[in-house]
Amino acid sequence: KHQTSSGGPRGPWVQQGCGFLDMSSERPARVRTSKFGKDEELAGELPPTWTLQKFQTEVTSALNEYFLAKIVDEAVVRMRALLAECPGFADELGVLAIRTALDRDEAGQKAVLDLLSGLQKSGSLDSAALVRTFEKLFCTWEDIAIDSPKAPVVLLIMLFGCISCDVVHRDLLTKLPENLMNTGLAKGKSTLPQGHEMLMDVAAELKEFKFQTSAALEDYFSTASVETVARRLNELGQRQYQHEFVKKAIVMSFSQQDPIAGRESVLLLFQHLSTASELSKDDLQWGITRLLSQLSDLELDCPRASDLTIEFLTCMVADELVSVPFLRRCRILRIGGAGGLLVLDAAQRRTPEYSKKELGTVQFKREIGTMILEYFNSSDQVEFTRCVRDLAPLSQERGAELVRKVMHLAMERSGNECEQALKLLVSLSRNEEISEEILELGFDDLYRRMPDLILDVPDGDEMAKAFVVEAQKAGVLRDTWSIPENALSP
Repeated sequence: KHQTSSGGPRGPWVQQGCGFLDMSSERPARVRTSKFGKDEELAGELPPTWTLQKFQTEVTSALNEYFLAKIVDEAVVRMRALLAECPGFADELGVLAIRTALDRDEAGQKAVLDLLSGLQKSGSLDSAALVRTFEKLFCTWEDIAIDSPKAPVVLLIMLFGCISCDVVHRDLLTKLPENLMNTGLAKGKSTLPQGHEMLMDVAAELKEFKFQTSAALEDYFSTASVETVARRLNELGQRQYQHEFVKKAIVMSFSQQDPIAGRESVLLLFQHLSTASELSKDDLQWGITRLLSQLSDLELDCPRASDLTIEFLTCMVADELVSVPFLRRCRILRIGGAGGLLVLDAAQRRTPEYSKKELGTVQFKREIGTMILEYFNSSDQVEFTRCVRDLAPLSQERGAELVRKVMHLAMERSGNECEQALKLLVSLSRNEEISEEILELGFDDLYRRMPDLILDVPDGDEMAKAFVVEAQKAGVLRDTWSIPENALSP
């Protein structure tokens, strides 16, 4: 349990004024669907035989063939086949398709719109996946523009095209970042003939909303009156922009004299507003994606922004304001880049409701031993992978121990277990559950412990060599890897 600014624990009943505010009604994280999609879809992973790189390569190849042939139906069939194997990655396909359009001419952009429309009509690409697609692009447009200067305008053109084709709803315009809208408007009406006036209206509304809510939050940090904030939001009547309010409230908490008290004040505000149906699951989710996407900029003024965000997300999960499936989807989409991934990993590690508690050394050894033996009995790679994710993020030392232990326990048993162990390590590596470096450290560790190993497994050296050869054949261990110089000879 985290604490309020006065130091007391937070529970299902939170003190508010002289009474208590009932927080036991359905909380945002318990609402199983949103414009981002159903929670079970957000938590979807690639199949064991697929990696993100493989999926991206296959989609890129299909797109290249499509631009050569320009036959929509054939492209839809191929894309549907890919999504049938990897159903949770329609958003990634959408990102790749639109990214391709950013560097093409008007005909190429139309071709992408035709493809997206065809995929939607076929039932392979729903509006929720495209919402996630555009959110990923909205969060990264400035980075994309470094290599593709016309990208901001083309991204807006593609959005308006998707709206015209009924691929996405018009209200997605209200989720455009203000700086992206301003960049598009600065190019003049001729560049955006389809929606220039509409964009101007949205930009003006958003600017006024941000001004009014910033003032309301300034007052809130002085008065702590949640009712006043709720009333002002209701008077503004611009619920479509409330994700900006969420992001602003969190960012402002970072700069309070006591950031912990600031965080607790904002969490109490979010709880009150969500319970009163003034703040939705979507408002909170969009607010988080925008926060993650701006971490590097925030750290210029607040060096502790990432640490404070970790604490905030941890509390939001504990308070059921956001769900772990949503955070996992943010990670899959790599929202916030490398910094965002570190924040998301740390936040998930600190939420014992959905992931294992940080284990001590003895407990960790016992846990992975049990996992490995259960895997040898069941051959269930999916379940083992889930258990590894529950332990994530693993340090290099613990990751290497996991790799070594898988081989060691297999070698103590039979050739069948050794085959199972190899398949498991290959799957973990290809699906990026363990890095190439961790895999190599695991092999290093195995050889350093060889003198002890062969006391129990006399032919352990030959079995270890077989693991090396097969791992290299599978492409998960470098061909140039060699036994560490400081490994003891058996």
